[in-house]
Amino acid sequence: MAGAAPTPSAPASDVHVRAVQARSTAAFEAFRRSWNGVTNYAETIVAHETSNDGKDVQDRTYAYQFVKPENALIAITAGPGRGGAVVWHGGTTVRGHKGGFLAGIKLTLAKNDPRAVSLRGEAVDDASFGHEIDRYTTIAGSLVDGKAPDGNVTLTLTPTTPEPTGITREMLTFASNGLPIEREQFVRDRRVLLETFLNVKVNDPNLELRNIDL
Repeated sequence: MAGAAPTPSAPASDVHVRAVQARSTAAFEAFRRSWNGVTNYAETIVAHETSNDGKDVQDRTYAYQFVKPENALIAITAGPGRGGAVVWHGGTTVRGHKGGFLAGIKLTLAKNDPRAVSLRGEAVDDASFGHEIDRYTTIAGSLVDGKAPDGNVTLTLTPTTPEPTGITREMLTFASNGLPIEREQFVRDRRVLLETFLNVKVNDPNLELRNIDL
């Protein structure tokens, strides 16, 4: 008598994705719930970035706006490139201009063009809280809740293997509303990125980016 047909195995990649998506923590779920309630937000980002060896440094302040599902505007308000800005409406390109006397020259660039990203290659959509939800959902590794010295809740992601950028650990610190107030990335013991999120305002009925073209 023939045996029952074996149950087809799921592709290894599907098993990996399900395993990663099933992993969670209380802090991450609170973050996800808070983000689900956001339709748009605006904030100031104070960013300190270095190369992996620490030899190159970039300090910038940005004005950032995001409207779901895929509309973002970022402007450099202090630091290298001050006055430059890009707007993104989904897809792989952005529209932008440099600061200073070149502000009148508008360009359409690939989203990851060196002229449109930060020192560590952070693009306009990478700055969104939704991007962090995606990263912490899909990168294989461990998630651990903790407490910052000031008592705020933290969430640490340690990838199973270093990312292509060299990142071996990253951390989010949350406000009481469940949204991030700080983001950090490390290459081994060296902190290569620190972003502080200030003046975060959510669900402004007057915030509209779909028709903006820099």
